[in-house]
Amino acid sequence: MSVAGVNHDALLAQALAFREQGDWAQALATLTRANIQRPSADVQQQLIDWRIEAGRSLPASPESAPRVTAPLGAAGSVGIPEIAPSELSAARVREAVYSSGALIVRGLLKPPTVETLRQQIERVVGARENPDLFPPVESQAAWYVRSPEAWGAPSQFFRRPGQTVESSSIWVADSPRMACELLALYESLGLPALLESYFGEPARLSVKKWVLRKMAPKKNGNAGWHQDGRFLGEDIRSLNLWLALSDCGGDAPAPGMDLLVDGPREIHPTGTDGAWFDWTVGPERVARLAREASIVQPRFAPGDALLFDQYSLHRTALEDHHSAVRYAIEAWFFAASTAPARQQPLFI
Repeated sequence: MSVAGVNHDALLAQALAFREQGDWAQALATLTRANIQRPSADVQQQLIDWRIEAGRSLPASPESAPRVTAPLGAAGSVGIPEIAPSELSAARVREAVYSSGALIVRGLLKPPTVETLRQQIERVVGARENPDLFPPVESQAAWYVRSPEAWGAPSQFFRRPGQTVESSSIWVADSPRMACELLALYESLGLPALLESYFGEPARLSVKKWVLRKMAPKKNGNAGWHQDGRFLGEDIRSLNLWLALSDCGGDAPAPGMDLLVDGPREIHPTGTDGAWFDWTVGPERVARLAREASIVQPRFAPGDALLFDQYSLHRTALEDHHSAVRYAIEAWFFAASTAPARQQPLFI
């Protein structure tokens, strides 16, 4: 039955009934239909609460879920492979990640979508930074609300005294409106099905690793080389979707990323070899690794996507010529059976 053919209150009642039966997939699908029919801050908040609750309460994955490994014969290649959106598949992602460490999808998002997402990030930042001018909650949109189901440190903001926010890092789950928008976008891109094929089982998102980013350039700043597996653990299967919403990297005006390509798929020691922090891989070790691999700094156009997993050694590229703010959205997905509980798996 179409969304328009069901009364809004009836949809809410159906969603609650599915939830009480433990059918989270139907409960969330029905509640999403209710929000599409009549956008509501309360329903958006409820959707986030339920997704976190479902991610915590559902069994991780059937024991029979296939364990997907590297393709036979995967070997290093020069640079990061680049494909068009029409070429995107689980097989292409797997081949690129296991051979080169990453995959670039050029033009995954259309310009109008990019512009809308940038404006929405600014709206979320405004709701957090200046709630008098930008109400965190409106009748049809929950722009900035912390779910009672979420736990952990608050969003990060960096600014000089007396100035507006220069850089922000905000959990998407703290903006139910943005969460609904992005989950609908991922669905339209076919991402849930691709991830299930890639992992061999359903995927989970991470509350703590699903982030809206607004980054101002830092002259002479330190951006340490790191691997997310250092925080997430090696015994997981993950895939990060990093969406560029700015012209960034290379000789662009906004900072991009440096990546080690063709490096060994292992978690390297941190806090040694001249490392600036205890969680970063020291530059001396990176230099040694680069003798057998290569360091690249791709240029990204707004709407380009970068995919990589927990083994990717990378850092934010900070150069003297950077003068523009970079907008991006980061989303870490996990195979359900290996999703780390401390990252708060979220049902998608």
